[in-house]
Amino acid sequence: MKKNFNRKATLRLAAIALTGVLLTAGSAMAQLSLGLQGGIAKSNIEDANTIYGGGANLRVFLGPQFAIGIAGKIYADGKNYRLLGQDLDYVSTLMPVTGTLDFFLTDGAIRPYIGGDAGVYFSKARASFNGNTILDPDRRSNFGAAPRAGILFDLGQVGIQVEGIYHFVFANENRRANVGTADNIDFESTSRFGGINVGLVFGIGKR
Repeated sequence: MKKNFNRKATLRLAAIALTGVLLTAGSAMAQLSLGLQGGIAKSNIEDANTIYGGGANLRVFLGPQFAIGIAGKIYADGKNYRLLGQDLDYVSTLMPVTGTLDFFLTDGAIRPYIGGDAGVYFSKARASFNGNTILDPDRRSNFGAAPRAGILFDLGQVGIQVEGIYHFVFANENRRANVGTADNIDFESTSRFGGINVGLVFGIGKR
């Protein structure tokens, strides 16, 4: 059984989800919202580099306290090794494309919320040993989910958002590479990472 998702099917699902969001936004009570975020995170891999990333989301507020949407983000991941004078570099990217749900606990100027994302996490990795490529770009796609909680500071039609998020990437197996003639290096793949996002939200559900 294949553990990676079919990319064409995934893109079709994303297109269907986006169409649904836009159609929902046509409702008289719905309000469209665009969010832009940047953040830092830490992988579950021991001594891994700090993960930096960012992205955008499109939400539809179905009322002052509930929103659905779609989001896309990209994160830089990896680890550097120095063993007996030898350099081994592993670099990867993670790109979740997800549906989103958000529930705002209040509808005032300071709006704490809880939410979650679920969808496909695309990943790509490469590795080099003393400057020589030993792992060509290896691409995968896995199902993932991320619970979130944060605060939105409502300044009118623009808001400032601060949130904590923890990602789970399911069945993201380790990658292997060759040095010389031996298949002898195992790179641990990120399966969990948590961090903090800060961003701006344009268009907020009416109070």
